[in-house]
Amino acid sequence: FSRRSPAPARRHIVKNRLAIMSTPAPMWGLSAQNSKVMPPRNFNIASKVQKSSIEQPLSCRVHPVAVLKILDAFVRRPEGAKRIIGTLLGWISEGSIVDITDCFPIVHRDTEEQAFMDQDYHKQMLALRQKVSPREVVVGWFATGSEINPLSANIHKFYCTKESQFTATAVLPGPVHLLVDTNLTGQSFGMKGYVNVRTSVAENLLQFHEVPLRVQTSEGEKSGISQLMQARRADR
Repeated sequence: FSRRSPAPARRHIVKNRLAIMSTPAPMWGLSAQNSKVMPPRNFNIASKVQKSSIEQPLSCRVHPVAVLKILDAFVRRPEGAKRIIGTLLGWISEGSIVDITDCFPIVHRDTEEQAFMDQDYHKQMLALRQKVSPREVVVGWFATGSEINPLSANIHKFYCTKESQFTATAVLPGPVHLLVDTNLTGQSFGMKGYVNVRTSVAENLLQFHEVPLRVQTSEGEKSGISQLMQARRADR
């Protein structure tokens, strides 16, 4: 089951397409029994920062391990692949802060009109990760690129379902979408975080709100990064 979603112009609403693949394995998101779930027909990018239901500003705190894994997966991406996507792991702390502590890439394939994602691979990797760190749960997904592209709304829809094992809460009603600019569009490495908010303005509208995001290291992570930098300098 695969779906195509709209282009990412700010405040610009675009139509979304739906495609069905008759394959035995659940490439992409939803299995046959969930085929009645309707995808978002439209999406747009909001300029206002989203707040949680308890009126506390929602923010994301990304740990270096997650950033390094995303960059490593991008460097190792299959030949011809323009981007990578994957699952974000972490937890909610200090009331309304989403800690993104880890991640793993997902086997997927993009075409001009469709996105295919290996749902079983996502489930297997998540099960292995939670054996190592049971506290970490699915908090969203990531993609590389400088903007939300026409396929992102459909992938986001998958992470809103139970199949992704994301659990909505009052603080985080929908999954976080982390966009990592590996193209250095602004002459610097950039990341943006978004959450979606359903609106009654239009049926099946996904509205992406950018939320505050920062990279923060713990003392242990600082020590590990320092050792890596020292080893790199020693090799030169």
